[in-house]
Amino acid sequence: MKINTYLAVIILFIGITACRQAENATAKTTAIIKSEAASIIHDSIPAATNKTNWLQPPYKHWALKNVDKLFPIGEITKAAKPRQLEKAPMSFDDLTIKQFDSKLYSFEEHLDSNRTDGFIILHQGKIVYEKYFGNMTEQSSHNWFSVSKSLVGLTVAVLAEEGMIDLQNPVTDYLPELKGSAWDGIPIQQLMDMEVNIKFDEVYLDPRSDAYVFARVTHFVEMPSIAPEFDNVLDYFKSVRPGDNTEELFHYISLNTEVLGMLIKKVTGKQPSEVMSEKIWSHIGTEHDAYIARSPNGYELVSGAINSTLRDAARLGQLMLDNGVCDGKQVIPKSIVETIAKGGSIDKFAQSKRGLLFKNYHYKNQWWHTDKEAYFAKGLFGQWIYVDPSSETVIVKFTTSDIPTSTEYDWMNNMELMEVITAKLR
Repeated sequence: MKINTYLAVIILFIGITACRQAENATAKTTAIIKSEAASIIHDSIPAATNKTNWLQPPYKHWALKNVDKLFPIGEITKAAKPRQLEKAPMSFDDLTIKQFDSKLYSFEEHLDSNRTDGFIILHQGKIVYEKYFGNMTEQSSHNWFSVSKSLVGLTVAVLAEEGMIDLQNPVTDYLPELKGSAWDGIPIQQLMDMEVNIKFDEVYLDPRSDAYVFARVTHFVEMPSIAPEFDNVLDYFKSVRPGDNTEELFHYISLNTEVLGMLIKKVTGKQPSEVMSEKIWSHIGTEHDAYIARSPNGYELVSGAINSTLRDAARLGQLMLDNGVCDGKQVIPKSIVETIAKGGSIDKFAQSKRGLLFKNYHYKNQWWHTDKEAYFAKGLFGQWIYVDPSSETVIVKFTTSDIPTSTEYDWMNNMELMEVITAKLR
């Protein structure tokens, strides 16, 4: 089934199509040495990886952990003093997880079968499980893909609390250059909640589709045979028009998050990476700098190109679980976390194609919300930050699946995993 509401996660990195990956993977598997549960990257892979193939196997198994070696970056500076995470190891060997194929897997069989790179569980603020697979280590940064959107949403919400942005005002009050586009007159809150009617063509086998146009203009996937249709990202966004489907009230698309990134830069005069560090990242006990990949002209792809270590992503999840508090300090207002934890409109989400599959789910301020207390950030190829207040649990999963995981299958697989874990801890 084609899930239209997930189109935005994929549009940023269009050079990868499931068909192309499937064809290439078999021919190139000699570059990957299989160990029991993971892929170890052969020495020849880094030198052979470039912006044309970096999201195709086998190259992406190295590239997703080395984005800074392929692109210029904007640093999201770490904390002056790391927040120590105490360890209290637990066994999860008793768990079984049912995947979309209806087969039962043990806990680690499930992680192996999904090409997991790193997996961590925090319970009551302590590490109860942590494991790295293949070529990922505690020091490795990993691309978040659309998990990035959730940090953008927090940053915009903080700026709103500080009075720099009014979420009820039209985005064109701050970005008049977007007048005449799909965002003309649209309140910022609708961008935060993915409720903007946008015309966007997601035909991935057609290199002339809108999805490929965006990939080319941002230069995050190079296509040597076709030149970018626009000289810069702003000109592209000016060209985007409202869509015809006014009945789809929830429309998940990464372009909204990119406009939020433009908004951050406009009201602060700084790159989004700098603002994310100043407002959030440097205050939550992070051990390592995170970073955002930049295009050659310095544009930061905020909707899908933030990278961090596994533990630091878990620290962000713990900040949410602790109502914005880290080591006794209120880093972000409690009201911001409460708004996300409460969630968005179930009715609007239900009218989307994603809502047909996941009943009583919703979306608020760039975070997904389950039909229970839990809410989460989600990214292409299997990235998760899952926050469950009812069990006092944070789960982070970094993955490099063979094909894009923005399908109902990935949700079924990993939502079952999250619920089994939190039920045990609850």
